[in-house]
Amino acid sequence: MTAEKKRKIARVLSFIVIIAGVTVIIGWIFNIEILKSISPSWVSMKFDTAISFLLSGIVIYSITKVQEGEFDKAQIIISITSLIIILLMGILFFSTLFRIHTGLENLFISETAGGVKTVVPGRPSIPTMINFILIAVSGILSIGNLEKVHKKLKIIGITIGIIGALAVIGYIINISFLYYYIKGVNSAMACHTAILFVLLGIGLICL
Repeated sequence: MTAEKKRKIARVLSFIVIIAGVTVIIGWIFNIEILKSISPSWVSMKFDTAISFLLSGIVIYSITKVQEGEFDKAQIIISITSLIIILLMGILFFSTLFRIHTGLENLFISETAGGVKTVVPGRPSIPTMINFILIAVSGILSIGNLEKVHKKLKIIGITIGIIGALAVIGYIINISFLYYYIKGVNSAMACHTAILFVLLGIGLICL
């Protein structure tokens, strides 16, 4: 497969992720449950997660533009989107580690307490935060030395894809530990969150 075809695949996947992110954002704004969670018995994709998917899709798309030589505009877009992802998920990650409440979880949309397999309302699972930070890192790396970044993008893509795939398997065989739910410690990763991470992982591998 040529590099051009791989970029096209990555671009299509980025559009899918962007559309999915926007769809879940709409679900939260207008309180449409089926858009927030595929099944009432499954955990919802958090609003912050949906925003990060929107930004991540933009990051992947912009990386394809960098590889095609459209460096200036793509560099600015990648820098802004990656910084927002790192700030958003970084704060949530450290607030989880140190068990502090920053209020960021409910800054945009408030989730009602007692959500399905949710420890802190509005806060995504730890593996979700880690994956988004890795995506932001991949964006930052892509605006560096392109000759040395391909292997790193592949490693990051495989890591993200595996984390997502394990959660998908967990839903298929109904083992909550595989989709990272630990009662009182860590919220579950939503099923559509896991699927989108698999797509993002494939996109990064293509790049």
